[in-house]
Amino acid sequence: MDERLEISIDPVNDGLGNVAENEEIGEQIIHQQSQCLASTAAESTGVEEAMTYAGLVYYEEKRAEDLVTFTAAKDLNALLEFIKKDCPHAERGQNILFRFKDYNGYIELKFDAPQKKPFTGWSIEPHMDSCKFLRCDVDKFGEANYPLPSTCLVSVYGSDDAVPTLHYSVPLDGVADPKTLFIHRSLRTVGLSLPAIPANPRPLPVLRKREQGLDLVSIKKRVQQVLTKHQVDLSQAFSLSLSSIFNEMAAVGIVSNDTEKSYEAIIKSFKVGMSFMKSSSDLESYCVKFLNGLSKVGGPVALAAETIYDEWTEASEGELLFDCLAKRTKNT
Repeated sequence: MDERLEISIDPVNDGLGNVAENEEIGEQIIHQQSQCLASTAAESTGVEEAMTYAGLVYYEEKRAEDLVTFTAAKDLNALLEFIKKDCPHAERGQNILFRFKDYNGYIELKFDAPQKKPFTGWSIEPHMDSCKFLRCDVDKFGEANYPLPSTCLVSVYGSDDAVPTLHYSVPLDGVADPKTLFIHRSLRTVGLSLPAIPANPRPLPVLRKREQGLDLVSIKKRVQQVLTKHQVDLSQAFSLSLSSIFNEMAAVGIVSNDTEKSYEAIIKSFKVGMSFMKSSSDLESYCVKFLNGLSKVGGPVALAAETIYDEWTEASEGELLFDCLAKRTKNT
């Protein structure tokens, strides 16, 4: 009897099947890891990049120069509280909201950008060669070992022959949307101490001497033309702080408590009141009340007030002493 031995090879036990199966499992793991990484990347480019940060400019007088500080943080309220405690006498300037362009990126203040307005005689000197704010550093403000926010200090000095007003633009690099800061300063006389002015000063003789031959109707028309020119920008600025603007205008008598809280109503009330001004000194005082009311609100509204002030002074061609009265009002 011829017996033959049949040998069957079990693919499960010969080691070859395990290799194929292991390769399949490995591919599944790689696929899962890829999905996980893609999900993580999506989160970092979605939620994190969309996070909004606050930037703020404030000013301090340091003898002959002004010290300008730009600072940034995730929490604007925490930033304001820090400045209030650390720099109680600081003058708050422009504030902005921005987003970092890159997740692990930075923002940088560019002081060498072309300027639209002249700055002859002014010196703008950053205290750092490169004013960069790393996102990781900005995020740390408020932690136990990081009680100070990221800051960039800038010394600003105007010589005696400098243009009276500095409006210097500083674009931000590294932000998702274009943003520009402005350093706004006026030339001041070093060491001059002006006497305090009473709350209700008497009209000065120099103001009355100009009444004869003064075309008050023409001046009022030019004042209104400046407001009309900036109507769109003013309306947007008013919408940001309408209640505060209304309260300031009510406090100085520009509007009544029954006036509608809107840009149109406030401007209309100002124009109507201006029509009753019968002398240049009265018109000057009335306009300065309006400007100082806007300045106290701060932010873009204060910048709007400064722009209007400059253009009113230019439009009046020296017939109105906005500059003189504005300085007196600031020192009361």
